Amino acid sequence: MNTLDFLSISNAICPDRVCVVFEGNRYTYSQVNERSNRLANALLGWGVKKGDRVAIIQVNCSQFLETYYAVAKVGAILVPLNFRAKADELSYMLTNAEAVALLVGERYVDMVNGMRPDTASVRNYISIDGKAADMLYYEDVLGSASPDDVTTEVNDEDTTILMYTAGTTGRPKGVPLTHNSFSVYVLENVDP
Repeated sequence: MNTLDFLSISNAICPDRVCVVFEGNRYTYSQVNERSNRLANALLGWGVKKGDRVAIIQVNCSQFLETYYAVAKVGAILVPLNFRAKADELSYMLTNAEAVALLVGERYVDMVNGMRPDTASVRNYISIDGKAADMLYYEDVLGSASPDDVTTEVNDEDTTILMYTAGTTGRPKGVPLTHNSFSVYVLENVDP
C-alpha cells in the first residue's frame, strides 16, 4: 500500500470531513489535500524531484502532515529531524541526507541560521510559524503556489521517509522507510 492512499481515498470519499485538529484549527481532507498540493507544486518549482530529500525540524504541528504529503506527492523523501538534536548533529544529518530544502519551526530558526555554512546542499529554507529573515514563509509559499493535483509515479517500495537514529554509538544513521512499510505500521498501530 502507498501512504498517499490515506489522503487521496479519504479526500475522494469524504472531502469535507475533518482530517486534522491542531491548536483550535480544523482542516478537512480537502483542505489538507489542497495545502499539500500547493507545497508540492512549490517544491517542483524549486527543482525538487523524485528521490530528493526534504527535511523538517519542528515539534508536532499540522504543517508537518501537509509537508509529509507534499513531499510524498513529488516522490521525494521526508527527513524528519530530531528536535532535541544539537546543531552539529543536525548539520551532519542534513549533509548526510543531502537535503535540498529545510522547513524550520520558530524555535529552531536561530540554530539553523548558524548551521547554514555547514549545510551546502540545502537550497531553500522555509520558516513554518512566521516570517524569518532569509527564509521563505510557509503560508506565503502556499499562497503563491498552484493548488493543482501533483502526481508522480510512486511505488509501494519507494522510500518515503529517512529517519535518523539517535546516534548513541556514533553518528546518527539514516534508516529508510518505504511507503509500504510505513503504511503497514500505521494500519497495525493506529486506532481509527
